[in-house]
Amino acid sequence: MPKTMTLSQVMKKLEDQGDEKVRQRYVRDGAGDNVFGVLLGKIRSLAEALGTNHGLGLELWATGNHEARILACMLLDPAALTEKEARALLEPLSNPTLVDELVGRVLVHAPIAEALQVRWMDGSKELPLRAGWRLLAGRIARGLAKDLDVRATLTRIERELPPASYRVKEGINFCLVWIGIHLPAYTAEAIAIGERLGRWDPRPIPKGCTSSYAPEWIAASLALRRGEKTAARKTMEAAAKAKAAPVRKKSARKRPAAPKRAR
Repeated sequence: MPKTMTLSQVMKKLEDQGDEKVRQRYVRDGAGDNVFGVLLGKIRSLAEALGTNHGLGLELWATGNHEARILACMLLDPAALTEKEARALLEPLSNPTLVDELVGRVLVHAPIAEALQVRWMDGSKELPLRAGWRLLAGRIARGLAKDLDVRATLTRIERELPPASYRVKEGINFCLVWIGIHLPAYTAEAIAIGERLGRWDPRPIPKGCTSSYAPEWIAASLALRRGEKTAARKTMEAAAKAKAAPVRKKSARKRPAAPKRAR
């Protein structure tokens, strides 16, 4: 695959890799109608072949196609974005998956990350508000929020999570978990706040995923860092292994042949 491709060539490549069943799943998850149904692994492979290409990334984003925008997040140069440009990319979005991809892959690495975080966390629009909390979480993980008043932030989390919309709750909870994981001095406090907030997410935990309940998520992540597994993780893996194990059919016992009768 050539390292330099035109917009039309990339779009044709994405379209050719689309799968109708995947497309239907993406549509159900809120990706809109402009979607091919390309698996993330294939998009990653294409991004690795293309490398950083800010101009192509902006062109892909402008198509409005779901997979093209995911790919754009892997090609954009964070240092090349102005605050105005970053806001123009994120603020019109209605899909939280794209918000998280743009924040996690691009904006958290940008020099304007803190300015965006402050603006969005102090705003009222749902997905930018989610983006602001996730930006703060990403900056904490990278050691870039050195002037942060952590205790005041934890107080704000406990105050603002309960009345927030579901999508914003996810962003606030993500930040709480990242504080618990990346700031050891506040791990116990983050877990205690999570316990007080309770299980705000009623959805069942997908197979192979960690619970969104902050105390369990923090504990599982810290255990993984130590090379350990929590009891919940062990139980889940054992159940998955038992379910995947092939069922052996009992072989029918052969009856001994009847002795021949003497003639």
